[in-house]
Amino acid sequence: MIHFDTNALVALPLWAQQGHPAISRVLAGEAAAVSAVVWYEFLAGPLAPDEVALARAFLQGRILPITEDDAELAARLFNATGRKRGLKTDALIAAAALRAGAEFITLNTADFAPFVDQGLRLVVV
Repeated sequence: MIHFDTNALVALPLWAQQGHPAISRVLAGEAAAVSAVVWYEFLAGPLAPDEVALARAFLQGRILPITEDDAELAARLFNATGRKRGLKTDALIAAAALRAGAEFITLNTADFAPFVDQGLRLVVV
């Protein structure tokens, strides 16, 4: 499974045109998913209506809720990576991917790099 970050969802139309490797993996049968936090950020836009429809079709309903376990793991990640204010939401997004056992794809690898030592598997774009 691959969890997508907000910016990766925004890039979907371009990636689909270019035959991006992440798109190819999903077309080959690997599941794509996002956390509800990522979905919220994505919908906050700005987006064209067709971008939302494309993302919904791509994800096939795998917009995953944030659970109590995610919240607890996110707090541990946040504390383990220095308690930087800018990492709060990213820790929650990373926790959801970790709990799912998924790889994580983002265009902001520097933002999520602090979580690699905690087990996050970043897909290099």
